[in-house]
Amino acid sequence: MRRDKSEYSVQAVDNALDILEFLGDVDGELSVTEISARLNLTKSNVNKLLATLEYFGYVDVNKYTGNYKLGVKTFQISQAYFNKLNIIDSSVKIMTELRDKVGESVYISVLRGSNVVYLNVVETLKSVRVRPRIGNVGPAYATATGKAQLAFLEDFSPEKVFKDNFVKLTKNTIDNVESLKEHLDNVRQTGFALDLEEYEEGVVCVAAPVFNFMKKVIAGISISAPIMRMSEEKLVKDVAPLVKNAAKQLSFKFGYKDKK
Repeated sequence: MRRDKSEYSVQAVDNALDILEFLGDVDGELSVTEISARLNLTKSNVNKLLATLEYFGYVDVNKYTGNYKLGVKTFQISQAYFNKLNIIDSSVKIMTELRDKVGESVYISVLRGSNVVYLNVVETLKSVRVRPRIGNVGPAYATATGKAQLAFLEDFSPEKVFKDNFVKLTKNTIDNVESLKEHLDNVRQTGFALDLEEYEEGVVCVAAPVFNFMKKVIAGISISAPIMRMSEEKLVKDVAPLVKNAAKQLSFKFGYKDKK
């Protein structure tokens, strides 16, 4: 879908941007005919625009097929933009909206080796709340946000990372590689992870992974609540979908594209 035009827009620039966005929304290469048909532009106009974009490195042409794809310049510009993004600043609005929907504290965290570090929290407005974890470092296998990220790491081996170094924080803490691998398989299927009093007694959590434009996991967003207010059924049926959507919205800010 083409964007609405501003009354101050320059037609040639608008059309060039439409071409770049169209190329960015599809896998593989596109012909001049496909581009002109999709954007309702003449082939002559498309050819001129593509020639200019190619000259400046924004598109590449396949010399064998004559088809076009995005060029390295677009990657360089997007990389410069993403380098300036701050996960804490970028997540505050989404975290606040999630807190207001669920009524419980929302965290953003990242992996550091085999541990998870909590970077920021938007706390519940309720008087009874989970003790804030900002700055805390905990074993990833014992937290929802840690497991949500571990499940989508590339070339991750639980055997190599954790070996037999499992510390039993509560009676529910995962304490062996096989149990962790089974749990992470389930996380990959559902898109979210649970912590049912595994990190802290009396506290339950649900988390989902945040991805960047390279489809690499970069953070986790989670909800933590006292177990007296949050049953496992409520976590799975009511809260998990909201957390997954919040994670997806934050992922979009970092250039992630959902192909589903």
